[in-house]
Amino acid sequence: MTLGNAFDRQVGSQRVRGMSESVIREMTREAHRHDAINLSQGIPDEDETPASVKQAARDAIDASSQYTITWGLPALREAVAERYADWKGVEYDPETEVTVTCGTSEAIMSSLLALCDPGDGVVYFEPTYESYIPGVQFAEGRPIPLDITDGLAVEGEALRAAASDASILILNHPQNPTGKVFTPAELELLAEVAVEEDLIVITDEIYEHIVYADHYRSPVTVDGLAERTVVCTGMSKTYSVTGWRVGFALAPEPLSAELRKFHDYTSICAPTPFQQAGVEALSLPDSYYRDLSDSYERRREQLYDGLRSVGLDPVKPDGAYYMLTRYPTDEPDTEFTLRLIREAGVAAVPGSSFYTDGGEDWVRFTFSRNEDTIDRAIRRLDENRFWVQ
Repeated sequence: MTLGNAFDRQVGSQRVRGMSESVIREMTREAHRHDAINLSQGIPDEDETPASVKQAARDAIDASSQYTITWGLPALREAVAERYADWKGVEYDPETEVTVTCGTSEAIMSSLLALCDPGDGVVYFEPTYESYIPGVQFAEGRPIPLDITDGLAVEGEALRAAASDASILILNHPQNPTGKVFTPAELELLAEVAVEEDLIVITDEIYEHIVYADHYRSPVTVDGLAERTVVCTGMSKTYSVTGWRVGFALAPEPLSAELRKFHDYTSICAPTPFQQAGVEALSLPDSYYRDLSDSYERRREQLYDGLRSVGLDPVKPDGAYYMLTRYPTDEPDTEFTLRLIREAGVAAVPGSSFYTDGGEDWVRFTFSRNEDTIDRAIRRLDENRFWVQ
């Protein structure tokens, strides 16, 4: 039996009206459909996950398959507070200021839904990670995008004008999709404006250990920001466990208390065995994080050189594992990416998915895959250069 539309009215709430599903995940589905190498979604190869972390998850399945406390396994919250005190120099109370979420995306969404009132202005920098745009819509906020495509620099006058009519600022650092690492001067400016305009700041720092620029620092190390900031981060990228869905929200107690309400009623708790494995992950030595960044820096060079060699025009990032790339045809970005999948056997993401309006002359590749996978992708692109006349 095939089900049809039983309703005589429009279905779907105002919160989702006009919204489409994730373009990034759509490109992954297209890659599967056409047996393409997936350089669209930031998914590492399986061999990237530390063996001890995987083993901790296996062991935990036999011992810990029921709910944890809603805010997260106490041992994990304690480990998060301890490690982030070392990394960021900020002391978070594991009882009241650390919340384990179902991935960093849930930490961001719970923060927006809990802290944004209808009509509140929300500032973010474009190109931006695609989920911020629907997240603001879900919260009934008012988007205030600031385009930094040209030069990837924050301009003080434009920021102050936007912030004067806002309540929240979202900062992705390092940034997806550009790989931008905000400079110390830019972070000082952001802190100054946030204090002047009494903004709540939501930082997405999931790529905090995948950095190539010497000037990187966490925003909460800047005077005036830690007290008004929700830090959203997690295990997915640092430990190559994107499917485990374990994130962390670190914030002063007044902000944590509010976001925990949404987390409680939407997620209850993150997956228990993977929380247990998180304790093991956070015990890894400092050398692990240095090796991680070095490994991705090598892959950055591999993909950058490879894309240039096949006639594309990539921009080298300072952090994260994505590379925005211009292409030499006049076709729209979505059409170009679909041709990449179907004719060259390699998946990317159309740049327009990272803008409220615009971005049609970019595509985004990821170098989250291992070196062999990236090499195979470059060979496919080289053998199927439909963009070269």
